Amino acid sequence: MAARMTASNATGPIDGVSKRIGWYVNHDDVLVRFVSLWVVVASVFTAAWILSYLFFPQGLLRGRNPGAVTGYAGSITGEFLWLFGWNVGVSLIAIGANTLRSVNTPMGYVVEVVQAPWYGAVWGTGSLAIGAGERIAPSLAVLVERSGPMEITAIVAIVVATRGVMLWHQKSGPRWKEEFERVRSPRDWSLTRRELALLVGGYLLLAIACYWEAIAIAQVAG
Repeated sequence: MAARMTASNATGPIDGVSKRIGWYVNHDDVLVRFVSLWVVVASVFTAAWILSYLFFPQGLLRGRNPGAVTGYAGSITGEFLWLFGWNVGVSLIAIGANTLRSVNTPMGYVVEVVQAPWYGAVWGTGSLAIGAGERIAPSLAVLVERSGPMEITAIVAIVVATRGVMLWHQKSGPRWKEEFERVRSPRDWSLTRRELALLVGGYLLLAIACYWEAIAIAQVAG
């Protein structure tokens, strides 16, 4: 009995925090969803950035970074088109994942929360596409000097704006056992004006971030 009570007390606060986070990231107000998911994604990105900078080998992910494999496109325009096309593809994968919802969690959210620490580790291990392969030291100044945080913000905006594109739903756990059931049709999809505005704003911000990054890459490799 004592052991069961101890386990319950130990998991209780964690479960409470998880439910509170879930309430915010799935809020009816799209701006509340946006800010909440951005905080979650930024937190895991920062944690991975710091840990990889301190403990992971330099250049660890360079061979696994698509941009590092393809190299410089040869011009700012070409590099921008490659970067924007790649990131639009990533956003479409996340939107597609939103057609699946586990209990109350769109799977596109999971895609972002999983992708963010990988990107943070790319920074921390110096595995960026272009440059000398030096680690990026964790610093608030870096966050405003590079386009990466803007790209992440844009993708988060796109994902939360398209939360409502669910087609398949997993009603309850355990999540690794329960099947997804088809509950809607694409004809049921709709966006509010605020969701549409956030979606368009997300893609505009993504374009700006990619152009900014293309200029930075051209200055190093051009």
